[in-house]
Amino acid sequence: MIKAVIDIGSNSIKMRIAKIIRGHVSVIRDETEVVRLGRGMTEAGVLSHDSMKNSCEAVAKMVKRARKVGAKIFIVGTMALRTAKNSATFLEMIQTETGEKVHVFTGEDEAKYSWLGAVDGFELSGDVIMFDSGGGSTEFVLGSNSNVNKIVSVPIGAVNLSERYFYEHNVPIKKAACDEAIEYVKNLLLENHINDFNTNSPQIIGVGGGVVTMASVKFACENFMPSKLHGSILTLKDVTRQINMYASLTLKERENIIGLPASRADIILGSACIIYTVLNLLNAKSCIVSINGLRHGLLLSDNILR
Repeated sequence: MIKAVIDIGSNSIKMRIAKIIRGHVSVIRDETEVVRLGRGMTEAGVLSHDSMKNSCEAVAKMVKRARKVGAKIFIVGTMALRTAKNSATFLEMIQTETGEKVHVFTGEDEAKYSWLGAVDGFELSGDVIMFDSGGGSTEFVLGSNSNVNKIVSVPIGAVNLSERYFYEHNVPIKKAACDEAIEYVKNLLLENHINDFNTNSPQIIGVGGGVVTMASVKFACENFMPSKLHGSILTLKDVTRQINMYASLTLKERENIIGLPASRADIILGSACIIYTVLNLLNAKSCIVSINGLRHGLLLSDNILR
C-alpha cells in the first residue's frame, strides 16, 4: 500500500509518501514548503487571507502529486488550526479545492503519533523523552520501550516566539532579547510541569525542523539532506554556540550560513532558544536527532488509511 501524509503546521506544510510493507515504511518522497500559516496569529488569533490562500495552494499541489502515484491521502492540521478563530474557513477551502478532509489533531494526539515516528528504528532502553518543537507548539512525551507514560503539548513554537521577541528588534539581536525569550519559554514549560518529565538519565530525542536544521548547521551540510542527519547528536554546547551566532548576524547574513535553509533564517533563533531551554530544564547535555515525527508515526499506524 502507498500512503501519503500531509502535515499542515504553523510554519510549513510537509508531505511524506511511502510504501508500507509489513509494517515497514519505505519513503518514496519527502517535501516541505514554508508557508507560515500561523504568522500574525499571536495578536489577532486569526489566519490571514494570504497565508490561507498560499497554504491551500501548497496542499492542493501535494495532493495532486500524491494521487499521481496512487497514494491514499491523510491530511493533518496542528497548532495553527487548533487555535485560529477562523480555522473552519481554511478547512472548508482545503475540502473544496482538494476533496480531502483535514483532521485537526489535539496536542496529545499530535504528541502520540510524533512519538511513534520518532522512536521507530532506534534501539532504546529505559526512560525516553521526546520533544517535537514546531512552528506553533512543542510536544513532549515520556515513555519507555513502546509505552507512552505522559504527554504534554505546550503552545510555544519558533514562529510565535520569534514574532513575540525578535521580529521588531534591530539586528543583530541583543543578548537581553534572547535572555527574555528564554525566560518566557522556561516559565511556560514550568507552568506545564515539563520539569516533572526529568527522570534518572533519560535519553532525549529531538524532533522537528528546528532540531534538524541546527544539526545541519553543526555538520555544515552543503545541501540540506535531513536523512543524513538522522541519529546524529546535538549538544547543549552546539545550541548555545548557534544562539550566539544567529543573534550576532543580520537576516541576510544568516541566509548565507552553510546548512541553514534561507526559508528558516528568520525563525531559527526562536527554535534555538526553545531547544536550549528544553535541554536545560531536562538537565540534558544533548539530544538524539530524529527526522521521523508526526508524518512517520501516522504512516506506521494501522488505524490510519487502512
